Amino acid sequence: PTPSNSQQPTATKTNLYTMEKISNKISETFIPVDEEGAERLEVAGQPVVIYRPKRKVVGMTFLVTAAAMPISKYTSIINALTSADHVVVGIYVNAITLNRQAHRQKAEAIPRIFEELKSEFRVKKYDIVGHSVGGKIALVTAALFDSEQNLIRNIIALDPVDQHPVEFTNDLLKQAMAGGSNDNNSKKSNLSLASSKADITVTFTDCGGIVGKKHHAREIQKKNPTVELVLHRNAGHMVYCDDGGVLSWKALMARGQSADRNDAVKAETLHLIKEKAMKATISGSASGKASGVVAKAKKEWKSAKAELKELGDDAQKKGNAMAGAAKFTSMFRL
Repeated sequence: PTPSNSQQPTATKTNLYTMEKISNKISETFIPVDEEGAERLEVAGQPVVIYRPKRKVVGMTFLVTAAAMPISKYTSIINALTSADHVVVGIYVNAITLNRQAHRQKAEAIPRIFEELKSEFRVKKYDIVGHSVGGKIALVTAALFDSEQNLIRNIIALDPVDQHPVEFTNDLLKQAMAGGSNDNNSKKSNLSLASSKADITVTFTDCGGIVGKKHHAREIQKKNPTVELVLHRNAGHMVYCDDGGVLSWKALMARGQSADRNDAVKAETLHLIKEKAMKATISGSASGKASGVVAKAKKEWKSAKAELKELGDDAQKKGNAMAGAAKFTSMFRL
Protein backbone atom coordinates (compact mmCIF):
# COMPACT_ATOMS: atom_id res chain seq x y z
CA PRO A 1 0.00 0.00 0.00
CA THR A 2 1.11 3.57 -0.70
CA PRO A 3 1.98 5.39 2.51
CA SER A 4 0.04 8.52 3.40
CA ASN A 5 1.73 11.89 3.42
CA SER A 6 2.16 11.65 7.15
CA GLN A 7 3.89 8.25 6.77
CA GLN A 8 6.25 9.27 3.95
CA PRO A 9 9.90 9.90 4.92
CA THR A 10 10.75 13.53 5.53
CA ALA A 11 13.29 13.58 2.67
CA THR A 12 10.68 12.26 0.20
CA LYS A 13 8.09 14.83 1.26
CA THR A 14 10.70 17.58 0.94
CA ASN A 15 11.65 16.46 -2.58
CA LEU A 16 8.00 16.32 -3.66
CA TYR A 17 7.41 19.82 -2.28
CA THR A 18 10.54 21.16 -3.98
CA MET A 19 9.61 19.65 -7.37
CA GLU A 20 6.08 21.01 -7.10
CA LYS A 21 7.42 24.45 -6.17
CA ILE A 22 9.83 24.47 -9.13
CA SER A 23 7.08 23.29 -11.45
CA ASN A 24 4.79 26.09 -10.30
CA LYS A 25 7.54 28.68 -10.77
CA ILE A 26 8.26 27.53 -14.32
CA SER A 27 4.55 27.45 -15.17
CA GLU A 28 3.96 30.95 -13.84
CA THR A 29 6.95 32.27 -15.76
CA PHE A 30 6.38 30.64 -19.12
CA ILE A 31 2.60 31.05 -19.43
CA PRO A 32 2.07 34.23 -21.47
CA VAL A 33 -0.28 36.73 -19.85
CA ASP A 34 -1.50 39.51 -22.12
CA GLU A 35 -1.87 43.04 -20.88
CA GLU A 36 -5.37 44.44 -20.63
CA GLY A 37 -6.57 45.53 -24.06
CA ALA A 38 -4.15 43.30 -25.99
CA GLU A 39 -5.66 41.66 -29.06
CA ARG A 40 -4.56 38.24 -30.31
CA LEU A 41 -5.14 38.03 -34.06
CA GLU A 42 -3.94 36.20 -37.15
CA VAL A 43 -2.69 38.60 -39.80
CA ALA A 44 -1.18 37.49 -43.13
CA GLY A 45 -1.21 33.94 -41.78
CA GLN A 46 0.84 34.89 -38.71
CA PRO A 47 -0.30 35.01 -35.06
CA VAL A 48 0.30 38.45 -33.56
CA VAL A 49 -0.61 40.39 -30.43
CA ILE A 50 -1.64 44.01 -30.98
CA TYR A 51 -1.34 46.75 -28.35
CA ARG A 52 -3.08 50.04 -29.15
CA PRO A 53 -2.16 53.42 -27.69
CA LYS A 54 -4.81 55.40 -25.84
CA ARG A 55 -4.55 58.31 -28.25
CA LYS A 56 -4.42 58.63 -32.02
CA VAL A 57 -1.98 56.20 -33.66
CA VAL A 58 0.96 58.01 -35.26
CA GLY A 59 3.33 55.09 -35.81
CA MET A 60 3.62 51.30 -35.86
CA THR A 61 6.35 49.20 -34.25
CA PHE A 62 6.84 45.45 -34.57
CA LEU A 63 8.20 43.83 -31.41
CA VAL A 64 9.99 40.53 -32.12
CA THR A 65 10.82 38.44 -29.05
CA ALA A 66 13.85 36.40 -28.09
CA ALA A 67 13.48 32.63 -28.56
CA ALA A 68 10.59 31.24 -26.52
CA MET A 69 10.23 34.51 -24.61
CA PRO A 70 6.59 35.51 -23.95
CA ILE A 71 5.63 38.90 -25.34
CA SER A 72 4.42 39.82 -21.86
CA LYS A 73 8.08 39.90 -20.73
CA TYR A 74 8.46 43.12 -22.76
CA THR A 75 5.65 45.09 -21.13
CA SER A 76 7.89 48.04 -20.23
CA ILE A 77 9.01 48.33 -23.87
CA ILE A 78 5.41 48.05 -25.06
CA ASN A 79 4.38 50.80 -22.65
CA ALA A 80 7.22 53.06 -23.82
CA LEU A 81 6.05 52.63 -27.42
CA THR A 82 2.33 53.07 -26.79
CA SER A 83 3.08 56.18 -24.71
CA ALA A 84 4.68 57.54 -27.89
CA ASP A 85 1.38 56.78 -29.68
CA HIS A 86 2.71 53.76 -31.57
CA VAL A 87 0.56 50.69 -32.09
CA VAL A 88 2.70 47.66 -31.18
CA VAL A 89 2.50 44.40 -33.14
CA GLY A 90 4.03 41.61 -31.06
CA ILE A 91 5.56 38.60 -32.82
CA TYR A 92 6.55 35.53 -30.80
CA VAL A 93 9.61 33.48 -31.86
CA ASN A 94 9.33 29.76 -31.15
CA ALA A 95 12.64 28.21 -30.06
CA ILE A 96 11.75 24.90 -31.70
CA THR A 97 11.93 26.40 -35.20
CA LEU A 98 15.29 28.18 -35.01
CA ASN A 99 16.79 27.72 -38.47
CA ARG A 100 17.44 29.81 -41.59
CA GLN A 101 14.05 29.05 -43.13
CA ALA A 102 12.18 29.95 -39.94
CA HIS A 103 14.18 33.16 -39.45
CA ARG A 104 13.54 34.30 -42.99
CA GLN A 105 9.88 33.33 -42.87
CA LYS A 106 9.42 35.50 -39.78
CA ALA A 107 11.37 38.33 -41.42
CA GLU A 108 9.36 38.12 -44.64
CA ALA A 109 6.09 38.04 -42.71
CA ILE A 110 6.69 41.47 -41.17
CA PRO A 111 6.17 43.52 -44.36
CA ARG A 112 3.18 41.33 -45.28
CA ILE A 113 1.58 41.97 -41.89
CA PHE A 114 2.27 45.68 -42.32
CA GLU A 115 0.53 45.69 -45.72
CA GLU A 116 -2.63 44.31 -44.10
CA LEU A 117 -2.58 46.67 -41.11
CA LYS A 118 -1.37 49.98 -42.57
CA SER A 119 -4.77 51.12 -43.83
CA GLU A 120 -6.49 50.43 -40.51
CA PHE A 121 -3.93 52.45 -38.56
CA ARG A 122 -3.22 54.99 -41.31
CA VAL A 123 0.55 54.64 -41.24
CA LYS A 124 2.94 54.66 -44.18
CA LYS A 125 6.06 53.18 -42.60
CA TYR A 126 6.99 51.03 -39.61
CA ASP A 127 9.68 50.42 -36.99
CA ILE A 128 11.02 47.16 -35.54
CA VAL A 129 12.35 46.40 -32.06
CA GLY A 130 13.81 42.90 -31.74
CA HIS A 131 15.65 41.12 -28.96
CA SER A 132 18.27 38.36 -29.33
CA VAL A 133 17.21 36.20 -32.29
CA GLY A 134 14.32 38.65 -32.71
CA GLY A 135 16.93 41.37 -33.27
CA LYS A 136 18.55 39.26 -35.96
CA ILE A 137 15.15 38.70 -37.62
CA ALA A 138 14.64 42.47 -37.66
CA LEU A 139 17.98 42.91 -39.44
CA VAL A 140 17.15 40.15 -41.94
CA THR A 141 13.92 42.00 -42.76
CA ALA A 142 15.93 45.11 -43.60
CA ALA A 143 18.55 43.20 -45.58
CA LEU A 144 16.23 41.03 -47.69
CA PHE A 145 12.68 42.33 -47.68
CA ASP A 146 12.82 46.13 -47.73
CA SER A 147 15.45 47.12 -50.30
CA GLU A 148 12.88 48.27 -52.88
CA GLN A 149 10.01 49.52 -50.71
CA ASN A 150 12.07 51.30 -48.01
CA LEU A 151 9.16 51.10 -45.61
CA ILE A 152 11.24 50.47 -42.49
CA ARG A 153 11.94 53.72 -40.71
CA ASN A 154 13.80 52.54 -37.63
CA ILE A 155 15.25 49.30 -36.22
CA ILE A 156 16.57 48.69 -32.71
CA ALA A 157 18.15 45.23 -32.38
CA LEU A 158 18.76 44.49 -28.71
CA ASP A 159 21.82 42.27 -28.32
CA PRO A 160 21.16 40.42 -31.61
CA VAL A 161 22.37 36.81 -31.91
CA ASP A 162 23.62 35.93 -35.41
CA GLN A 163 23.73 32.17 -35.00
CA HIS A 164 21.92 29.03 -36.19
CA PRO A 165 22.53 29.95 -38.95
CA VAL A 166 25.06 32.76 -39.35
CA GLU A 167 23.72 35.41 -41.76
CA PHE A 168 25.77 38.58 -41.17
CA THR A 169 29.07 37.51 -39.55
CA ASN A 170 30.58 34.67 -41.59
CA ASP A 171 34.38 34.88 -41.68
CA LEU A 172 34.79 35.39 -45.42
CA LEU A 173 38.54 36.04 -45.18
CA LYS A 174 39.13 32.73 -43.44
CA GLN A 175 36.98 31.02 -46.02
CA ALA A 176 38.93 32.62 -48.87
CA MET A 177 42.31 31.72 -47.35
CA ALA A 178 41.14 28.14 -46.93
CA GLY A 179 40.51 28.02 -50.65
CA GLY A 180 36.78 27.44 -50.29
CA SER A 181 35.24 24.46 -52.00
CA ASN A 182 34.22 23.49 -55.48
CA ASP A 183 30.78 22.88 -54.09
CA ASN A 184 28.88 26.17 -54.42
CA ASN A 185 26.46 25.08 -51.70
CA SER A 186 29.30 25.10 -49.16
CA LYS A 187 30.34 28.69 -49.91
CA LYS A 188 29.01 31.22 -47.45
CA SER A 189 28.26 34.90 -47.87
CA ASN A 190 27.01 37.64 -45.58
CA LEU A 191 23.80 39.60 -45.75
CA SER A 192 24.41 43.34 -45.95
CA LEU A 193 22.57 46.32 -44.49
CA ALA A 194 24.34 48.81 -46.76
CA SER A 195 21.34 49.39 -49.02
CA SER A 196 18.85 49.85 -46.18
CA LYS A 197 17.59 53.39 -45.66
CA ALA A 198 16.37 52.55 -42.16
CA ASP A 199 17.92 54.09 -39.05
CA ILE A 200 19.48 50.95 -37.53
CA THR A 201 20.81 50.64 -33.96
CA VAL A 202 22.23 47.52 -32.32
CA THR A 203 23.10 47.08 -28.64
CA PHE A 204 25.87 44.89 -27.27
CA THR A 205 26.04 43.43 -23.74
CA ASP A 206 29.18 41.31 -24.18
CA CYS A 207 27.45 38.82 -21.90
CA GLY A 208 29.03 35.67 -23.35
CA GLY A 209 27.10 32.46 -22.85
CA ILE A 210 24.68 31.85 -25.71
CA VAL A 211 26.10 34.62 -27.90
CA GLY A 212 29.21 33.49 -29.80
CA LYS A 213 32.22 35.82 -29.67
CA LYS A 214 32.23 36.27 -33.44
CA HIS A 215 28.48 36.51 -33.97
CA HIS A 216 27.29 39.33 -31.73
CA ALA A 217 26.24 42.94 -32.31
CA ARG A 218 29.77 44.36 -32.42
CA GLU A 219 30.72 41.98 -35.25
CA ILE A 220 27.52 42.80 -37.14
CA GLN A 221 28.35 46.50 -36.84
CA LYS A 222 31.96 46.00 -37.99
CA LYS A 223 30.69 44.49 -41.22
CA ASN A 224 27.94 47.14 -41.52
CA PRO A 225 29.57 50.43 -40.41
CA THR A 226 26.47 52.55 -41.12
CA VAL A 227 24.76 50.79 -38.21
CA GLU A 228 24.93 52.56 -34.82
CA LEU A 229 26.41 50.51 -31.96
CA VAL A 230 25.36 51.12 -28.33
CA LEU A 231 27.50 49.42 -25.68
CA HIS A 232 25.72 47.81 -22.72
CA ARG A 233 28.67 45.90 -21.31
CA ASN A 234 28.33 44.02 -18.01
CA ALA A 235 24.56 43.75 -18.32
CA GLY A 236 22.79 40.43 -18.82
CA HIS A 237 21.50 39.29 -22.20
CA MET A 238 17.98 39.25 -20.73
CA VAL A 239 18.27 42.74 -19.21
CA TYR A 240 15.74 44.02 -21.77
CA CYS A 241 13.01 41.72 -20.42
CA ASP A 242 10.81 42.41 -17.41
CA ASP A 243 11.17 40.15 -14.39
CA GLY A 244 7.47 39.36 -14.04
CA GLY A 245 6.29 35.94 -12.82
CA VAL A 246 8.49 34.31 -10.21
CA LEU A 247 11.78 33.67 -11.99
CA SER A 248 14.08 36.49 -13.02
CA TRP A 249 15.26 36.20 -16.61
CA LYS A 250 18.40 38.12 -15.71
CA ALA A 251 19.39 35.22 -13.44
CA LEU A 252 19.52 32.85 -16.41
CA MET A 253 22.83 34.31 -17.61
CA ALA A 254 26.23 33.89 -15.96
CA ARG A 255 27.16 37.56 -16.33
CA GLY A 256 25.32 40.78 -15.72
CA GLN A 257 24.48 40.14 -12.08
CA SER A 258 24.79 43.79 -10.97
CA ALA A 259 21.30 45.06 -10.23
CA ASP A 260 22.52 48.66 -10.48
CA ARG A 261 24.03 48.12 -13.92
CA ASN A 262 20.99 46.23 -15.21
CA ASP A 263 18.65 48.97 -13.98
CA ALA A 264 20.73 51.66 -15.67
CA VAL A 265 20.85 49.76 -18.98
CA LYS A 266 17.12 49.04 -18.87
CA ALA A 267 16.36 52.72 -18.28
CA GLU A 268 18.71 53.79 -21.07
CA THR A 269 17.08 51.27 -23.44
CA LEU A 270 13.56 52.52 -22.73
CA HIS A 271 14.76 56.07 -23.31
CA LEU A 272 16.34 55.06 -26.63
CA ILE A 273 13.23 53.20 -27.82
CA LYS A 274 10.87 56.01 -26.88
CA GLU A 275 13.07 58.72 -28.39
CA LYS A 276 13.42 56.82 -31.68
CA ALA A 277 9.67 56.22 -31.80
CA MET A 278 8.93 59.90 -31.26
CA LYS A 279 11.41 60.98 -33.91
CA ALA A 280 9.93 58.45 -36.31
CA THR A 281 6.31 59.49 -35.95
CA ILE A 282 4.27 61.09 -38.66
CA SER A 283 2.02 64.06 -37.84
CA GLY A 284 -0.06 63.59 -34.73
CA SER A 285 -0.17 64.12 -30.99
CA ALA A 286 3.14 62.38 -30.25
CA SER A 287 5.06 64.39 -32.82
CA GLY A 288 3.70 67.54 -31.22
CA LYS A 289 5.08 66.43 -27.85
CA ALA A 290 8.31 65.09 -29.24
CA SER A 291 10.28 68.31 -29.35
CA GLY A 292 9.77 69.06 -25.67
CA VAL A 293 10.28 65.49 -24.48
CA VAL A 294 13.31 64.87 -26.65
CA ALA A 295 14.86 68.16 -25.58
CA LYS A 296 14.43 67.13 -21.96
CA ALA A 297 15.80 63.69 -22.76
CA LYS A 298 18.88 65.17 -24.40
CA LYS A 299 19.54 67.37 -21.38
CA GLU A 300 19.22 64.41 -19.01
CA TRP A 301 21.29 62.28 -21.38
CA LYS A 302 24.22 64.71 -21.34
CA SER A 303 24.31 64.77 -17.56
CA ALA A 304 24.05 60.99 -17.20
CA LYS A 305 26.11 59.86 -20.19
CA ALA A 306 29.43 59.99 -18.38
CA GLU A 307 27.99 58.02 -15.50
CA LEU A 308 26.65 55.26 -17.74
CA LYS A 309 29.63 55.00 -20.09
CA GLU A 310 32.09 53.38 -17.72
CA LEU A 311 29.82 51.58 -15.29
CA GLY A 312 31.80 48.41 -15.75
CA ASP A 313 34.24 49.85 -13.21
CA ASP A 314 33.48 48.50 -9.76
CA ALA A 315 34.04 51.87 -8.10
CA GLN A 316 31.17 53.44 -10.04
CA LYS A 317 28.56 50.69 -9.96
CA LYS A 318 26.91 51.51 -6.66
CA GLY A 319 26.66 55.29 -6.86
CA ASN A 320 26.68 56.36 -10.47
CA ALA A 321 24.48 53.55 -11.82
CA MET A 322 21.64 54.40 -9.47
CA ALA A 323 21.95 58.09 -10.27
CA GLY A 324 21.92 57.38 -14.00
CA ALA A 325 18.95 55.05 -13.69
CA ALA A 326 17.03 57.59 -11.66
CA LYS A 327 17.61 60.31 -14.23
CA PHE A 328 16.48 58.14 -17.11
CA THR A 329 13.47 56.80 -15.19
CA SER A 330 12.30 60.34 -14.49
CA MET A 331 11.90 60.97 -18.21
CA PHE A 332 8.98 58.53 -18.41
CA ARG A 333 6.83 60.39 -15.91
CA LEU A 334 5.10 62.45 -18.60
